[in-house]
Amino acid sequence: METIGIAVALALALLSGDPFPSPAAVAWSLAAGIVGIAGLLVFYRALAGGAMSLVAPVAAVVGAGLPVIAGYAFGERLGGGQAAGILVALVAVVLVSRPADGAGGDSRWAWLALVAGLCFAAYFVGVDRAVAAGAGTWWPVPIARAGSIVVTGVGVLVTSQGRGLRRVMTPVVLVAGLGDIVGNLGFVLARAQGPLGPAAVVASLYPAVTMALAWLLLHERLSRAHLAGVALALAGIVLIALPA
Repeated sequence: METIGIAVALALALLSGDPFPSPAAVAWSLAAGIVGIAGLLVFYRALAGGAMSLVAPVAAVVGAGLPVIAGYAFGERLGGGQAAGILVALVAVVLVSRPADGAGGDSRWAWLALVAGLCFAAYFVGVDRAVAAGAGTWWPVPIARAGSIVVTGVGVLVTSQGRGLRRVMTPVVLVAGLGDIVGNLGFVLARAQGPLGPAAVVASLYPAVTMALAWLLLHERLSRAHLAGVALALAGIVLIALPA
């Protein structure tokens, strides 16, 4: 998945004609990639053991909230509509983080989800600092992917896991890789045109999609709170998209 992502991102960066970024921007991008892949690995481990409808939103709450605080620390100021949209979106993430009836609440998986959220927040902040250091629009993602693919490769060598990929899983990996890189590029594009806070919050609304897939494919139950959270997520996106 990482190999697919870095190939697509690098091709886009080269075709864009943007100059290669400064050492500081490269360092921020690499750091973002390392913490990002660490968060993803923890996130997948939590998903494998816990209820999807609990793990994904818990990680998203932390991943969305901390970059908003960081944005204010960096001096970002938002319009009234954007601030309201962030609050609505955060409420939405809290609502969808409520476990479905019978989903279980093993604290071990909740703690792993929390760690994943911290890593996701660090990734958002790292990319933000890379952009602020002059990384441009297209270079942060392939550089970050270079860092993450090194970590992934070392992990495969150390654990001897993941060396063989069953052919039947190839389409799934391709779709996952393309989806991951499109999502990351979307965040960088959003950050390049606006503040960190709104971009991170909207990027962290992915649990709504995760829950929908869990409902359709895994038959996990959705409560009224989940449905209300999805509705608030859409309202929050609309508010955040309003001009400041």
